[in-house]
This record gives sequence, C-alpha cells and structure tokens, in this order.
Amino acid sequence: MPNRWLLIFLLSCLTLSALPIQSLAGIAPESMPATLMTIISQLNDRPDLQIAAESVLMPDELMQFYADRGYEPLWSTDDSGGRACIRVVLARLEKSRDIGRCDSSYHLTFFENLLSYFTLDEQDYTLPMLRWSGWYDLLLTDALFHYARHLVEERVQFDAVQDSWGVNGETVNLVELVSVTARAEELDELLQPYQPKHDAYLSLRRVLERYRAIEAFGGWPPIPAGATLRLGVTDKRVARLRTSLLLMGDLVALPVGDSLTMTEADVEALRRFQRRHGLSADGILGPGTLAALNVPVSERVRQIELNLERWRWLPRDLGQKYLQVNVADFSASVIDQGRTVLSMPVVVGNRYRKTPIFSARMTYVEFSPYWYVPPTVLAEDKLPLIKVDPAYIGQHHYEIVAWDKQTLIDPETIDWDTVDADTFPGLLRMQPGPWNPLGRAKFIFPNEHAIYLHDTNERWLFTRRDRQFSSGCIRFKQPVKLARYLLADQGWDAAQIKTAMERPEPQQLYLKQPLPVHIFYLTAWVDDAGQINFRKDVYGRDRELRQALNRAPNGCSLQHTAMVMP
Repeated sequence: MPNRWLLIFLLSCLTLSALPIQSLAGIAPESMPATLMTIISQLNDRPDLQIAAESVLMPDELMQFYADRGYEPLWSTDDSGGRACIRVVLARLEKSRDIGRCDSSYHLTFFENLLSYFTLDEQDYTLPMLRWSGWYDLLLTDALFHYARHLVEERVQFDAVQDSWGVNGETVNLVELVSVTARAEELDELLQPYQPKHDAYLSLRRVLERYRAIEAFGGWPPIPAGATLRLGVTDKRVARLRTSLLLMGDLVALPVGDSLTMTEADVEALRRFQRRHGLSADGILGPGTLAALNVPVSERVRQIELNLERWRWLPRDLGQKYLQVNVADFSASVIDQGRTVLSMPVVVGNRYRKTPIFSARMTYVEFSPYWYVPPTVLAEDKLPLIKVDPAYIGQHHYEIVAWDKQTLIDPETIDWDTVDADTFPGLLRMQPGPWNPLGRAKFIFPNEHAIYLHDTNERWLFTRRDRQFSSGCIRFKQPVKLARYLLADQGWDAAQIKTAMERPEPQQLYLKQPLPVHIFYLTAWVDDAGQINFRKDVYGRDRELRQALNRAPNGCSLQHTAMVMP
C-alpha cells in the first residue's frame, strides 16, 4: 500500500474510533470556528491535551488568542497570500535550528511530515482529511507563540535554572505580538528586534553553523593515548592530530609529504588550540590537551547551543562601554565601542560560594578600604581567638567599631567572657594595609548580592589556572590598571592612584559616569580575533542548563488527544 494511502487509512481508523460517521465527509470552511471552539474548550478543561499527537506548548496563550478573534482560523490555504504567510512562518521556524533550537520546540517534524503528503499549493481537496484543518491551525499558532517566547523570554527562565542568575527581565504581550506577526508580510523584520544583536552572539551563531557542518562531515578523529608529543617526536598519531587541528581551524594546511614528525607548524597550531581552550600554551600534547582534543564535535555543538541560550538571558543593550567578567574563564575585560581595551585575570567564588551572575552599575572606587569581617567568619573563626587573647585584635590590625562605623570601641571595655557572636558590641574590621584581604582598592557596583571587585593580598593565586578561591567577590590582578582607566577622565594618573592606595584611611572617588558591569558565565565564545574559545564547566552550569532544556515542554510525550475532526 503506498505511503499516502497508508496515511489516509490510519487517519480513517483514528477518526472512526472517536467520531460519528457523518464527520468523515470533512468540515466545510465555514464550520472552522466551531471546530476551533470545540478544541479550545477541551484545552481549557485539560491543558495537557494533545493535538494530532503533539503536546500543546502554550495553552493559555492559545485559549486567549482564539477567544479574542471569535475562534476564526489564523492561517489560510485558500489564497496565495495565506499560503505564502504559512511558508514564511515555517521557514523561520526551520531557521531556529541555526540558533540552537530543537525541532520539537515548534512542531517542526510534524509539519515536515504533513507537508510530505500535503502541499500548500494544492487546490484539489478531494481528500478531505488532508485539508488544512483546525488541528494544523492551532499547532502552527502554538509554534509561533513558542518561538516568540523563546526570542523574548528565553527557552527556559534563567531563574528557574540557577537562582543566582538575574540579568534580563524583559517580557512582552505574546498574544499581541503574534496577532501583529501573523498579519505582517515581513515576519523576519518584525521579530528581528527580539533577537540578541550582540556581535558576540552573532559570531557564535556563525561558528555553530561551521561546527554543525563538521559534525555532518563526521567530526574529527579521536586521538589514542600514548607518549607525549612535542617538537621533533615521530609518532603515527601525528596524522590524526593534524586532521583535528585542521578541522578546528588551528592548522592552516597539511604539510607536504607524509612525514609523521612534529614540526614547528604542528607545535604552533597546538599552541593556538591550547590558548582557545584555556590550557597552558606549551605546544606539547600531554593528557590535558589530549582530553580537550578528544571532546567530540557533537559535544562542542551542544556547548555552543547552551551559550547561545545564555546570550538570550542578557540585557539587549550592554552599553557602549562596560566591564564584563567571565566567571568560567577567570577573566575580566573592559569593552569600549565593541573593542576590548583592557583585560586581566581574576579570582572568582569557589564551588560552595559561587559568584552570582547579574548586571549592575559601578558607581565609585574606594582606595585603602577597611575589611568588615562577615558574621560567619566572626563567629566561627575570629571570636574564639579573641576570647582566648583580646590582644589578637591589635596584633592583627583589627579594630572594633560601633554600628555607625564611626565610633571606635576599646576592646578592654568589653567583658569577653560574656560576649558571643549575637551580642558582639559592634563590627570587627581590619585596617587598610598590605595585610588587608581586600588589598588596596575595591570597586563598588551596588547590588543585592553584596558582590564587588577588589584587589587582594594573596597575589600567588594568579599563578593558578583554576582560580576558584573567593567567597563570591571578584579579585583583580591589576587594580591600578583598572583604576587608571576608570579615573582617566578625572585626571588621575598611576602615581596618584598608588599614593591613594597607601593611605591609612579609606578614600572614595565617585565615577563621573557610572560604568555597566556584567558578570557572565560563558563556556564558549568568540574572541576579538574571531576564534572560538571553550572552557571547562567549572560550576556545573552547562550541566544544569542542559537538564533544564531536556525538561522543557517539547511535545514528545503522549498525553491526551483532542477528540474532534480536524
């Protein structure tokens, strides 16, 4: 039995089991509103209803949308304009694959299967069950709603994935947007404002296309474990190494001849690969570099998709000039007019006190800051030492200040035998100086997380490649360099900054123009040279996001089917 007739036979079996015989004659176009009303009423009773074995993704919006339009169908195949609009929408949904979307998010597989039996140009409706129907109308509208939501409000809500994300709170009236979109001749133009415009996002999309092409080609070959490869070493695995580096773009061309000896070109290509992956760029193929090379292209594709999703969480406008911190890369940069003008290593929160992801505005710099001991540190660490020997306070550059942060309290006036963390008479703070854990400067951008940027007295931390050592705040390697940039328009030079950093008392300087600060978590991005970079998922956020996306509604599970003729 031909596939077309098999489909008709199966559809007949389905409808015969659920509907009166007279329904098989098909539904006249004028009865479409009644059909839609019937399906919507069922959807109202059971939001988990399925239509043509497809889970409804946006039931609330569908119910409101069709009720507002008197249950009139949105899409039409009776005229060329209506058919053209359907084709434009389906083409846009198809393009969603290029920005990291899965087919089931927009019923794509359903419509592809449908249109293999039914063309939008078809005028002969002798087969009534292949007529454009209420089912199809609802599903295409549902897909458009879901697509619009993803463009405006992300595929999964960031605060539902990780409670420390708080960057983009943009929302839109989806019912109103879809109403306008469906009437527009230029769907792409209308939806374009809701897509990220950041150059970094667009560059990452282009890399995704290239990596998907590599995946379709078969990917790069795995390289077996073996002896360390370095300049001058001969090994049959060099051939596989060159193939991988060539596909990844680190090796410009394969050498002439069939030599399997590591050359300067191989070493330099390996260094490029290592720099792109946050590894020590020594040009030597050791265990760490081998593990990074053997990550399958399918995993890199998925990693890019996850980071494209994160870009949709970010503010639409980052600012002409801003400071960004990439926690996953342990780095900070100042971006001015799309160009990186300053970059340096940072220390971020450890796995138990992760640096949160958010945006705020830096308003002032404080030189020679006090360090106010947090309550937990006071209770668990400092107070027991002080009670044993109150002289600990002065010996370690601490002082006690009243809650007004102005009045000093003499430690000798305190009955230490009766004091605990709850009855401590004020605040314990450390005086400015080289011993201070905040170093010589801190950079304040007020936020609900009480996170700020600061110097550190533990310079050795910057010798480590994995720099997860703080309790959430971000420690800068080169605070003088950052302060010079921030205060240049106020006439401050390096000498003045260093003098302020040596003061015995804090000094605050407010910025003439507050600077946007964006704390990111990106494990895949394109740098200024156009090279894709990958980093380890140090906080496990890629894993969490992947799990959240897998849990997102995608129409893959059988629930309840609408019992009405299309």
